[in-house]
Formats: sequence, C-alpha cells, structure tokens
Amino acid sequence: MHDTLKRLHGGQHGKGTTIDHFRLNEMVSQIAFAGRRGRVYRRIVSLSGVRPGDSVLDVGSSSGYLARKLAAAAGPAGHVTGVDPSQAATAYARRHGSRSMTFIVGVAQDLALPDASFDVVTCTLAIHHIPARKREAAFREMYRVTKPGGRLLAADFDSSRRPLPLHPGGRRMWRASATAGPLEELAAPAGYRVESSGGLPLLRYVLAVRPTDEVRP
Repeated sequence: MHDTLKRLHGGQHGKGTTIDHFRLNEMVSQIAFAGRRGRVYRRIVSLSGVRPGDSVLDVGSSSGYLARKLAAAAGPAGHVTGVDPSQAATAYARRHGSRSMTFIVGVAQDLALPDASFDVVTCTLAIHHIPARKREAAFREMYRVTKPGGRLLAADFDSSRRPLPLHPGGRRMWRASATAGPLEELAAPAGYRVESSGGLPLLRYVLAVRPTDEVRP
C-alpha cells in the first residue's frame, strides 16, 4: 500500500500533494467511480454553469480530464486555463488540450493569474491535497481571480461516506477531506455568496458566486 501511494503521489512539497504518476491515478479514479466518472464530471460542468464564450479556470487540473469537458462547454469562443502543481500532469494536459486551453504549473493558494479574470472557477478533488492550514488562502485566491458575478464550483470527497477499499490511500484521502470541513465554510469566508450545495456519487459540492456588490470580509 505504501509503495502504491508513493507511485501515485510525488510526495509532499510543502505546498500540498503533487500527483506525478497521474495516469495511474486516472485508472484508480475510474475504479473508484465504478464507471460513473464521465457522468459525474458532466454533471459538474452543468452545475458550474459554463456558457459559450466563458473564461474558465480549473484548479487542480491534473491531466486535463475535467478541463477538456469545460472547454467543450465554453466552445471555441471561450478559454479554459488549468493549474496544477505536477509538471508531468501539466505537460500531458498541454499535449492533449485544444487551442482554447492553457495549462500552467502552480498551486491553488498562490495563483499567478490576474484579478477578476474568470467567469467560472472549478476545483474538483484537489482540496484534500492542499495542506489544511492553506485551504482558506486557496479559496481567497480563487475568489480573487473570479469576476464579480462569476461562479465557483468546488467538489471533493464526501467524508461522510465509507471510503472504497479498492482506492489506494482511500482512507487517508477521506480523512483529509474530513479535515476540510463543509465546503461552504471555506467559500463564504473568502467572500463568495453560497448559492447551493449537495452531493454526487462519492462527492460533495458547493456552488457559489462572487457578488457584484461585494463587501470584502
């Protein structure tokens, strides 16, 4: 088990867990979702409300699986930017992305991106990889780059559900998800107005909006 985790995760780099062997992680995710991954991620895209022409940021983009679905929704007039700390995953995403996609190496808590530049920000299955003490900073950064009136869709493992025994490191990831607490309690203090929250297979999510008449906390 320990060796499998070492292959899946490049290790702790002080800023969070980097998944360097992302293709093995992709395979494990398929198993964890029991063949429902595509349907779940299409639902995430739908919940995010991405429209043709939107500028979209996917935080923790890994191999670009979700980013490619977001790009399809944004269309040729839109643009999707993916951010991930893994050099290997980012390189793979660049090779398999379209002209309307950009992938950069970076971390959620320190986004090298302009203020108020995205209509939609998504962050799926990345929060539990961020050190607990830096999760609030990550949400503040996502808020900073969201346009007034723009939307956030954040999703992570539902720690109230039993971890799948087939998922290497599943218990560790579920514990990390539990320490994050309700996603609403990360989004609201950052400045977002929480619109809704709910569950998907294996996941919990929050949908929030950056107010146009905002008053920063």
